[in-house]
Amino acid sequence: MSVIFKEYKPTPALMPYVELFWEGQFNVDNAQLLTQKVLPNGYLEAVIHLSDLHCELPQDTAYHPSADFTLIGLFSRPYEVRFKAPVHTFGIRFKPEGLQSVLRVPAAEIKDGFIDLEAFTGRDFREYCYRLRAASLPSERIALSEAFLQKKLEINSPELYYLNRAAEVIRRRKGLITLEDLAGIALISPRQLEREFKQKIGMTPKQYMRIARLNEVNRILESGKWKGLSGIAYDSGFADQAHFIRDFKHFTGENPTAFIRDREQFIVNPNMAGIRG
Repeated sequence: MSVIFKEYKPTPALMPYVELFWEGQFNVDNAQLLTQKVLPNGYLEAVIHLSDLHCELPQDTAYHPSADFTLIGLFSRPYEVRFKAPVHTFGIRFKPEGLQSVLRVPAAEIKDGFIDLEAFTGRDFREYCYRLRAASLPSERIALSEAFLQKKLEINSPELYYLNRAAEVIRRRKGLITLEDLAGIALISPRQLEREFKQKIGMTPKQYMRIARLNEVNRILESGKWKGLSGIAYDSGFADQAHFIRDFKHFTGENPTAFIRDREQFIVNPNMAGIRG
């Protein structure tokens, strides 16, 4: 096994902003080069490297070592990450509408990209990351993270409003809702909702619905409880198999058959899969 990945739920107070914490070990077998394709999942990832060994991320036409503390933006297409040595990381998966509330970084400004978190955060964030590195157990890193994020929320005093509710409804309904019904639940006009999504999150509600539906497809695939592509298309709410295949290829770069065959070449994080408390 070249990748070991574990996920952990946040406390209820953080759930409006944080989907989960995770810890990953990549290129565990110490291969000369491990290349993985990361699929879009509708979230942003704060990645803290726990050692001096880093992954490499695409920038322009080349690959460069990632920063010590990297924020991965909301992607709409897959991207590749490379590991030339064993890499150990701790991550915070932020809901796109929650990132601004915690770190004061707008999700729309880093769509389809990566930023060095040190350039956007203060001394307290750097000190938090150094404490993470010094901790020896995942439980210690989670406790440090929850205390840090809770303090940020107390300072920022964010208010939950219709954008938070709308994004959460999309995820809970696995993308299966119309824009008009979503706007009705959020108590705002469809035009206003579209404008807010675009300005704050960086994509339209319908684009976010498509990614939420892709997450459901990947949950079904990971469960192993599926019978044929038509069954996956039906269970994840697609009108027909052809529509499912087109959407799947758009977001993954592969048709479903090739993806299933080469599954180990992808990093798939379809929202709360394989949670451990």
